[in-house]
Amino acid sequence: MCIRDRYIPDKLPSDFLHTLAPLNLKISTVTPDRLDGAQVKQIHVWGWNRDLIKRLRLAGIDKTLLPSARQCDTIRELSHRKFSAEIGKYLRNRIDYPFPELPVELHTADEIRSFTEQSDRKILKAPWSGSGRGLYWNLYGYDTALAQWSNGVLQKQGMLMGEPVYDKISDWAMEFHSDGFEVKFAGYSSFLTDRHGAYKENRLASDAVLELQLTHAVGLEIITAVKKSLIDFFTERIAPYYTGYFGVDMMAYRDKRGNTLLHPFVELNLRMNMGMVARKLADRFLPPETEGRYRVDYYPKAGELHNDHVARLKTNPPRITDGKLLRGYLALTPVSPHSRYRASIEI
Repeated sequence: MCIRDRYIPDKLPSDFLHTLAPLNLKISTVTPDRLDGAQVKQIHVWGWNRDLIKRLRLAGIDKTLLPSARQCDTIRELSHRKFSAEIGKYLRNRIDYPFPELPVELHTADEIRSFTEQSDRKILKAPWSGSGRGLYWNLYGYDTALAQWSNGVLQKQGMLMGEPVYDKISDWAMEFHSDGFEVKFAGYSSFLTDRHGAYKENRLASDAVLELQLTHAVGLEIITAVKKSLIDFFTERIAPYYTGYFGVDMMAYRDKRGNTLLHPFVELNLRMNMGMVARKLADRFLPPETEGRYRVDYYPKAGELHNDHVARLKTNPPRITDGKLLRGYLALTPVSPHSRYRASIEI
């Protein structure tokens, strides 16, 4: 599929195209074997890696549209979770604020044992993981389960990152865009996770509404200071090596005194991400005063997703006027009796 210049290799069902027509989307499709003749001028991917670059080169994409192998390796290094600690150090030096403690690097089983046997609860994070994956919530000290999991990560990735478990109130993110020279702020994201920290869904609302809500939680002064500092930091550290959207996960949390504070360096997502997708969906397809949900869900059994899809269409049909979803449920991917995954909006 191509929405402007975004491609997936499947032919789209006519009923799905009919559903999207009121949103004024121009959609066409192209298969990988026809990319060579598609006159591709820009490529927007979810995230870069060497395998994807190789596949695109083999499909006939001009190499000038693709990052070099060296750039790809640099992007991978910047995506390491230890970079969150660098962000934290930078903010600590720039802003007078009670920031949370920095994540620590753990390179051996002894270091992990010592860290996890401290009195407060800890969370361990694999260096290269995201969207709530690669996390281990340590509740029982250095037990057999933790030893097996952490040793596996050490063997594959060389280290772990460790930090306290915070009394989280809500999940947030700031989104940015790099044009290869400078970084600009691209909007806010508010999202929900499950009890294991895995991503569930994004709230859809105007940027002004999200900023106001975050301001009520932690104060406008710290939001403004963090935003400005991150733009400066990312322009220096990321812009020379990366072009595209990316985001920084944050949280509003309660400290031991009951104060609500901002943790602004939970995780860097150096790629397109759900928060930026939600930001664009809300800006383009929802009226400014409307709020909704954007989610990607999975059903393990064939037929279950299709049944849910039909039920939602019946109980909450979409109402679209002038290219805006005023209310209702709208699937953003084709849903058949065999579907297991779905992206959708619901108001």
